[in-house]
This record gives sequence, C-alpha cells and structure tokens, in this order.
Amino acid sequence: MSSNGGWLAYTDYSPTAIFSRAEDRKSRAATIKSGQVLKALSFLESDSDGKLIAYGGFTEAAQVTFAATANTETLILGGLTWTTGSGGATAAQLATAWAAIDVGDTASAATTKIQALSPAIPSTVGTFSSGTLAGWETEAVPGSTTKVNFRSTAPGTNPTDLADTGTAANPTIVIVAGDTTQSKIAGVLAYDVNATSSDVDAAIYTEGAFWSTALIWAVDVAQDVVTNTDGTTTAVTSYNTGCAGTSAASNLLKQKFLEGSEFSIDIPKAGEVY
Repeated sequence: MSSNGGWLAYTDYSPTAIFSRAEDRKSRAATIKSGQVLKALSFLESDSDGKLIAYGGFTEAAQVTFAATANTETLILGGLTWTTGSGGATAAQLATAWAAIDVGDTASAATTKIQALSPAIPSTVGTFSSGTLAGWETEAVPGSTTKVNFRSTAPGTNPTDLADTGTAANPTIVIVAGDTTQSKIAGVLAYDVNATSSDVDAAIYTEGAFWSTALIWAVDVAQDVVTNTDGTTTAVTSYNTGCAGTSAASNLLKQKFLEGSEFSIDIPKAGEVY
C-alpha cells in the first residue's frame, strides 16, 4: 500500500490529506455518460442506463471570491454580518476573516477567531458585527488568497443558495447544488475524461485502499480544466461536492463509500483512517 497521510498528529510527522491506493487495485472498463468533462479520481455513480456520471455527493458547496470593501460596507453571508472598518478591507483580508468559521458561530465568536490569527486582523480592517453563521461552515481554498469554500451542514438536501445581502458590491459566488439522493459509489475515474459530445469508454478503479486525513474533493469550479490529446483544454462540467474532516456530510459520505460498493478499505491502525 502507498500511504501518504495519517489521521493522528505526530511530533515528527505532518500528515497530508492525499489520495493513496493499493498497488494491486482492481480496475474495469466503464462507459462515462456524454455531456460531462471529469477530472481523474472523481467519484462516480451509475445512472438508470448503467452509464457513469459524477457522484453528486450529499452537501451543497458555495465558493465565494471576495473583492475589496470600503469603510462601513457590509457583507452578509449565511446570516453572519461583516462590517468593514475605517481602513478598508482587501479581498485577501476578507478571505482570511471568513476562512475558518463553524456553523453556529456568533459575530462575537467569529471576531475572536480573526483576532487570534497571526497576524491578527485589526478592527480598522473590520469585524463581524452581528448575526450567526447558520447552515454553513467555511474553509480556505488551497492556493488562493481571495476565495473561501462555504459547505452546507445539511447533507442530503438542496438548501437555499448562499447569497450576499450586504451593502458592498456582491462577491462572486459559484454554487454546486446539493443532492437529495444517496446513490452508491460505482468507482473512481482513472484519468481525465472529456465526454462533451458523446459517451466515452474509460477505466475506473473498483477497489482501492487509502490512508488519509479525509475524503476531500472540493474543486475550484472557476478554473478547473482537463487537457485534451491535442493540447487544448476544456473546462470541467461536473463536480463532486466537497466533504472533508468529521462533518456530518463527510461522515455520511464515508458510510456510503463502504455500503454496497466494490471498495475495500485497508485500515492499518485503528483511529488512523476515516
């Protein structure tokens, strides 16, 4: 087995959330349904005709790209209000402020978090002034200084889309809708596939093992592309919604990952794998 991560924190080892697999994993041929452009390692499910489509997941995701705001301008996302201070707030500062808020955090609790950052966000930049984050939890988008992923905390539903109702110019919000069904996972795509105009035969992994901090596939829907054989690129059209850590959505996904699929999970040590 190729092990690239662990659940526990070790003093001399920093685990990373990364997909790894058994060297003798099984694969089989499958038909990817037309109309999709999919990244390698996308989770797949079967449609009514037995063709494979991107697995819907269980939780809605909303990726927010922030823009700079001026003094007294507000952002209201998920019931939580941010008010910009006298110094104004850059897009990067806003993304930092919104990047680690838990569902149920009040304005006071969210402000305490940004004041504890290193470096802290001063009040001249702004503060969370009222409200409570309801129905969402947030995390930073790796590699971006202006984007934050909002993840619904109501798995198995298609909730009201996240929207900004503040006075500032609206940030850009890209929604990946939640899925109300709980389909079984049919496999993992072995490589990028462009099935824009017709069905494509491809290889999928039907048995795998991984040792990882979480199942994660929150993708950047604004930038993600596949490279075609002629060197051109095509934007990805279908995505798995993001599930990570020990959220209710993630735990439900892990349960479905095991139920009724051909996957086997290699657990070398109890407590090290979710």
